[in-house]
Amino acid sequence: MSTAAHTTHEQTMKGLVFNEHGDIFLDEVPVPKIGHNPFAPNDVLVEVQYCGICGSDIHKWLDENKQDVKHPPKAVVGGHEIVSVVREVGKNVTKVKPGDRVVHEIVTFYCGTCPACLEGRFNICNTLPPMQGRAHYVSGGGFAKYTVWPEQQVRRLPDNIGSNEAVLIEPTAGSIHSVITRMGVKAGESVAILGPGARGLLLLQICLAIGAGPIIVTGLTRDETFRLAKARELGADVTVNVEKEDVRDVVADMTHGIGVDVVLENSGSVEPIEESLDIARKGGKVLWAGGGIRGGIVAPIDTYKVIVKELDVKGEISQIPYDWHTVLHLVSTGAVDLKPLVTHTFDLEQWQNGFNLAATSPECLRVALKP
Repeated sequence: MSTAAHTTHEQTMKGLVFNEHGDIFLDEVPVPKIGHNPFAPNDVLVEVQYCGICGSDIHKWLDENKQDVKHPPKAVVGGHEIVSVVREVGKNVTKVKPGDRVVHEIVTFYCGTCPACLEGRFNICNTLPPMQGRAHYVSGGGFAKYTVWPEQQVRRLPDNIGSNEAVLIEPTAGSIHSVITRMGVKAGESVAILGPGARGLLLLQICLAIGAGPIIVTGLTRDETFRLAKARELGADVTVNVEKEDVRDVVADMTHGIGVDVVLENSGSVEPIEESLDIARKGGKVLWAGGGIRGGIVAPIDTYKVIVKELDVKGEISQIPYDWHTVLHLVSTGAVDLKPLVTHTFDLEQWQNGFNLAATSPECLRVALKP
């Protein structure tokens, strides 16, 4: 028997469906049921309050060729930046109860026995492609009124974190994965963040919480009045419009020609990949992350720079449980402020307006859909 605050008797609901051909459309879909999903008997049925539109969702929507980005292996309700309320739980669930507000870890399927899993790196399980390890590509995500999730991958939301801002908990966990788990950024290290979107501003705040600095954030002319201004407001030491200044010159001036300790590329464009190798100091660390949301980018690499500077170049994807523990601490204590970064909210039926705004407006950081 499941325990429920109230059990929905609805049979179908509106859901934003992503299919294997790259199409996205609002459709009537079945309401998930406790006990009838891959996570039973540790399954949790939730009612979604908000679900954020990730950059990866935008790239799927904009993919005119239907082959330039990774699409789910089958038609499924999308959305993974989820804030919800527990409505019903499976018979073995003990960690959450009906009425709890929760956020959702996205790595839900992994073998547990491969070399990566044995290191706790479930996000890169060696036996599954990334899309088959995420619930929003397999069992369904948060662009619908209800979804179902495994108990182990839902986290109770502290009372002092609002539901609307909490759509950014998942990308903040991803940013913690980038800054702390992958790059090991330390207090006092200089950092260049290439790309001033919501993720770039999250990377900035996490670096500041650690005590890193000075911190440079780069963007384009379209970013000057809002995104780069927001970066300065949040604590960036220097912002650079790369269409007006060469970031190489700015970094050289700031570091007496040495270069920064850490470069966090978050743009998904070719030029910052090249810039990252030039502005990192000898022995520095470089993260390439921006292109992952659209299936990667192809950029020319001068391996000589990597070799003679002995650069550590890394990638990143998703998160591990440590990152989720850390994000709830940093946000609940106020070290990271999510409120100014959720700039727009739309009802699910207005999803196209939300996607269009997220894709085109330089004054938009994160859009939340409300099922």
